[in-house]
This record gives sequence, C-alpha cells and structure tokens, in this order.
Amino acid sequence: MASIDKAAIGFTIAIVAIGVGFAFMGESVQSAPVVSPPVVSAPTPIAPTEEPKAPADPFAGIAEKVKEGAPAKAMKAGWDRMESAQDPGVGHEQHQLAIILPPSSNVYSGTLMYDASENIQLVTLHGPLAEGDDKGQSTWTPDGKTKFALTFVDQKSASGEWRFSGNALAVHTMNPTPFIVDYKVDYTEKSKSDTVKTGTIQSMQDPGKGHESHQLAVILAPASGMYSGILSYSASEPIQLVSLRGPIGPNEKPEKTWTPDGDTIYELTFVDRNTKMGSWKFSGNAVAVHTMNPTQFTVSYSVSSMVTEKPVPKEMEKSAPKEMEKPVPVKPSEPKTVSVDIPAGTAVPGCEETNECYLPPTVSINKGDTVDWKNLDTAAHTVTGGSPADGPSGVFDSSLVLGGAAYSYTFNDAGSYKYFCMVHPWMIGTVQVN
Repeated sequence: MASIDKAAIGFTIAIVAIGVGFAFMGESVQSAPVVSPPVVSAPTPIAPTEEPKAPADPFAGIAEKVKEGAPAKAMKAGWDRMESAQDPGVGHEQHQLAIILPPSSNVYSGTLMYDASENIQLVTLHGPLAEGDDKGQSTWTPDGKTKFALTFVDQKSASGEWRFSGNALAVHTMNPTPFIVDYKVDYTEKSKSDTVKTGTIQSMQDPGKGHESHQLAVILAPASGMYSGILSYSASEPIQLVSLRGPIGPNEKPEKTWTPDGDTIYELTFVDRNTKMGSWKFSGNAVAVHTMNPTQFTVSYSVSSMVTEKPVPKEMEKSAPKEMEKPVPVKPSEPKTVSVDIPAGTAVPGCEETNECYLPPTVSINKGDTVDWKNLDTAAHTVTGGSPADGPSGVFDSSLVLGGAAYSYTFNDAGSYKYFCMVHPWMIGTVQVN
C-alpha cells in the first residue's frame, strides 16, 4: 500500500510538472514578440577618403624670419640712408617719398647714385610755377596753391645713377608702405644766371629753314662759347632735344644741320626719346626743345651749365691773328618793336576764358627789343609786371593807359615776364625774352 501510494504520488507530480511546462510554453508563445522580416536599407554612403596631406614644410617661414632678424645691409662708404614717409603732395597720399634735396630757389645739378629696398621712381621739381604756367605739363603741389612742374622718371630699378637738374630732388614709390634707400648725391647748388636757370616757356615757330611747320623753345640761346651741363624738363607733350654746334666752317659736312638763313649753318644734335619728361646731359653752342607739330607747347625746365670758349687749333696758334685770340660773338639782331593789343570789351570778364585779354597773350622777343601795348578799348587799363596772385613785381608798370593810348617798355634782361591789369585782374599776359 505504501509502495502504491509512493507510485501514485510520483505519477501525480510528473503530471503536474508536465502541465506546468505546457502552461509555461503557452505563455511564452503568447507573449513572444512578432518578428518582422528583415528590412534591407540602402547602404550608408562612405565619405571619400581625403588625400593624405603632405607633411608640413619644416623650413616654411624661415626665410622671412631670417630677414626680420638679420642685421641691416651695410652702407657703402660715403653714402647716406633714409626711410621714406607719406608723400605730402595733394593726390599722392597713398604714395611714399624720400626727399634728398629740399625745395630751393637755387638750382641743384649733379648725379644721384641710389640703392633702395624696392624699385623707385626719380623726381625733380621746377618752380614754383607762376599763375597760368601749368598748361599740360605734369605738376606737384603740397597745398593745391603752390605748384611745381614735375620731372618723373621710372627706370624700373631699385639701384642705379641719374643725372638731374632742378629746385628739389626726391625718390618715390606708388606704394603705401615705407621703403629704405641708400644714396650718394654729388651736386652743386647755384644761384640763377644766364646759364643756370629755372623757367616755363611757350614754344614758337621754328625759325630754321625747312622747319616752318615745327615748334621750338630755346633754353640757351646761340653763343660763341660752348655750353655744357644738365637739363631736366617737363613738357605738355613729347618733345625732342636739340643742341647746335657752330656756326661750322665751309669744309665741315656734318650729317645733320640747321640754319636760320641758309648761310649760317650749325651742326644739329637731335635726340627723340618720345617722352614728356626726363634729363639730358648736353653740350653745344645752343640748347632747345622741339616738336614736329605746328601747335604751341609748354615746357618747364631747370638747366645748370657752364660756358667754355672755343680753343684755337694748335696748328693755328703761332699764325693766328690777334682777332682770333678772342672768340667772335654772334652778331645780335637789330632791336625790334613788337605790338600787343588791348582789345575792346576786356573791361568785362570773359576774355580770360579764351586767353584773349591781351593779343597776342604771349610774345617772344630778344634782349633789347621793345613791346608796345595799344589800348583799343574805351576803358582805361594797366600793363603791370607781376600777377594777380603775387601782385606787382616792380619791373614795369604803365599806370593807367586811357582808351586809344599806348605804353612801351624795352626789355634788356632775358627771362619770362608775367604781367596783368591792376584794374581788371583777369587780364594776364607773358613776355618771353631770349
């Protein structure tokens, strides 16, 4: 009985265990999550791999650091060093300028040697200009009122030499950052004379035979002695440079000649640089600038020269007559009188717009010639040396010239003479005395 009970109990336990197992399995099936079929998604794009970067240059920047830390370049013996500053000229505020010789009423002339930290331009000034003298040539002004004619030469170089003549000397760049320039300047500073001068002149018809359609501006008039020096210039258009040697003898046959009358013949040196500005080392018995155009041009210049007399050839020293021991001067032309009219209606503003307040407004004469002004107006006028801006120069003054009257003045000194009417200051004119 006991064994039966044990068997029954074991059987019962087995049945219960099986039931519990099935119950557990049912719960598991009912609570198991629904498994969906796998979703195939688009593959994630793979970012392109960058090219491997080259390793950094270990020497990059070393050159600049070396330059920064390097000592300044040694100067040559006898040279000076200068750092540029902002150009004080109106309209040049973004440029740099190093002034080597400051503006002077005298004329500098010589040779500039330079070695800069970058390419520079070469500058010399002529002036200050008188009112009305700026007629197309390049100019420079520190204040908009005081104007200088500008010779500006760009040799596209950081070092070199330049021969110059002018009232100031500087070097320049069109960059806003400062530069350094080492320089040596061998120069003279001379007061003005017949052979050392600064001026602005208007050209006139070339008096040479066959040159009647050309224009000429005489810088140094023909002389028996030989000029030698340096000319720096700034013109209103490209010009040619001219020097004359002579008069030549009948047996000389130079390649190029110039003659005012067919009898007096000069050897001609003719240099065409096709430029409005520059400097020229010259020699000759006369110096001028020239164009092949019939229209008048303006040129501002500085010239510094000396004159040497022609030596007597050695083979003629013993036999030369006494009159040949001294140079024979070129015979001057006879004095003449040039007329200038004061037109009717000039007492009212307007004639200045066409530059016809005096007719002609500019005359060119020789030393000893006379200018005769005739008043064709009904109003009284004056002919007063000077300019409206600067006032009377004191050289000449007509006082009041009544209608129908005239005034004459003889010019005995070479130069450029501005004049105006003190009653009607818009009236201005110029007399160029050669």
